[in-house]
This record gives sequence, C-alpha cells and structure tokens, in this order.
Amino acid sequence: MKTDKVIDKKENEIFTTATLHPGEVLELELSARNIKKSEFAQSLGIKPGHLSELLHGKRHVSAYTAINLERLLDISAEFWLRVQMHYDLQVERNKLKEAA
Repeated sequence: MKTDKVIDKKENEIFTTATLHPGEVLELELSARNIKKSEFAQSLGIKPGHLSELLHGKRHVSAYTAINLERLLDISAEFWLRVQMHYDLQVERNKLKEAA
C-alpha cells in the first residue's frame, strides 16, 4: 500500500505551514528504515554526493527521482513531488513577505 498523506488518530489529514524540503523527509525515512545512505544512492542510481545534496536541500526532487523513490520506498511519486512543490511555494512566499 502506498502512503502519501499524513493523518491524525481521527483519520483527518494533517497540513502544515512549515517549510520542509523533501530531502529532510527522505533522510528521516532512511533513518527509520536503517538504510545506509551510500547503499541507497546506489539503488537510486545516483552518486552518494548527489544524494547528500538532496538530503541537505541543495537539490530538488525531479519526477525521475520521485518515481525511483516510489519504487524503492513504496511511497508514491506524487507524495515526493507534492512535498517539493509545497517547499518551493513556501520559499517563494517567504521571499515575497520579506520584500514587502
């Protein structure tokens, strides 16, 4: 079963205004599953340095990467792309607030 929503105990979807990069979510997921980053990078078909940049918010999750994350973690590609889109929108909204 693929998961792509965060729900509370009453089965209500949880939303946040926090600016959370998908790399942060991925790092937590890898840690929770005790997956070594170097091995995961290899399974993902990328260099360890590329994965490190993703985990530290220096790279975006592309559609290609999202599909591979889905394949490896059974978390939908749509979830990863939504987290990326939400992050991008929050960053831009914060820039507009600061400029105002």
